[in-house]
Amino acid sequence: MTTRPGSPSVLDELRRNLERLKLRAIAAHLDEALDQAATLEQGYIAFIAGLIEREVLARAEASTKRRMTMAKFPAIKTLDSFDWTFQKGLNVQLVKDLTNLHFIDQGRNVLLLGRPGTGKTHISVSYGVLAAQRGYSVRFYKASVLLADLYATLADGTTDRLVRKLARLDLLIIDDLRHVPVRPEYATLLFDLVEARHLRRSTVVSSNLSVKAWGKLLGNPALTASMVDRLMEQAHVINIRKGRSYRVEGPEASPERPPELDDEDID
Repeated sequence: MTTRPGSPSVLDELRRNLERLKLRAIAAHLDEALDQAATLEQGYIAFIAGLIEREVLARAEASTKRRMTMAKFPAIKTLDSFDWTFQKGLNVQLVKDLTNLHFIDQGRNVLLLGRPGTGKTHISVSYGVLAAQRGYSVRFYKASVLLADLYATLADGTTDRLVRKLARLDLLIIDDLRHVPVRPEYATLLFDLVEARHLRRSTVVSSNLSVKAWGKLLGNPALTASMVDRLMEQAHVINIRKGRSYRVEGPEASPERPPELDDEDID
């Protein structure tokens, strides 16, 4: 191909048709591609293949951006920026192995247990970012916000709708399950959600409390125990309960150290 094909009117019609077909990346790069084809004396097949590749890449990028936005991450975190040397008790091999995301394909859960500041949120968000980039649907929730959202649906009878919506997600991240104002409905609502996802979809849960303390947290120990059984079945557990707080002991920490948590809260 040595010259631009057709008259300006043909090119104008081509651009209009590209817009109608929503091939916007091709339309945006058409002039550049035509100039390049003329300069390189490019064949028709290579010319068309190059344009199609631009469209495919642009759509993949837009799709990833859309999934990242819908995930509602509090910040974008990756394991490339995680300080592996700081947390001596961390099972680094397990954390890194899970980046293959096979646990999502298998519908297996990941539980991160540890003191505040030990990197639980960083790790869980990193898995979420990876998943969104690789085409999985992801949603991040602070546990308190998720419980509040589920509770709010009781007023208008939309609980089942929200549970079904969340049950379809490839990866649901429930971050920072800790002391919240107890409502008797919380345990049932969270159980229903976990049950809907059980062995079908993956859930990442982080908490500074032991699973034994969740029953008291949610106000229904018996039902919470059933929920924990489902979460724990075939789950990967990343235990940093004896870890150090990066916020308290890290390089940018305040010199004034706050009181430690009770050991029984994290056993």
